[in-house]
Amino acid sequence: MSSRLSDLQKTILVLCLEKRFLTCQDILRQAFVGRNYNVAHASLSRSLTRLWGRGLIRYWRTLSHYSTAITLTPEGERLSKAIKAEQEEAVVDG
Repeated sequence: MSSRLSDLQKTILVLCLEKRFLTCQDILRQAFVGRNYNVAHASLSRSLTRLWGRGLIRYWRTLSHYSTAITLTPEGERLSKAIKAEQEEAVVDG
């Protein structure tokens, strides 16, 4: 399943695995350095909608100043761990 995910979606899942609870603002800061805010926000919105549709994340709305945050579902956590292991293996094999 991880091969069907975009690089951005994989990045989001791994960030969420490491932090457990991410606001959209956190993701924008970490994954979209130097990009136009509107373009970045639109990409983030599409990616999160797809991850949610696959049952990999949960939305938490209006819990913070930034209004939306995400956490991983159990399936999302399993997939995130697999993605992180693939990334670490690629660095070692690199």
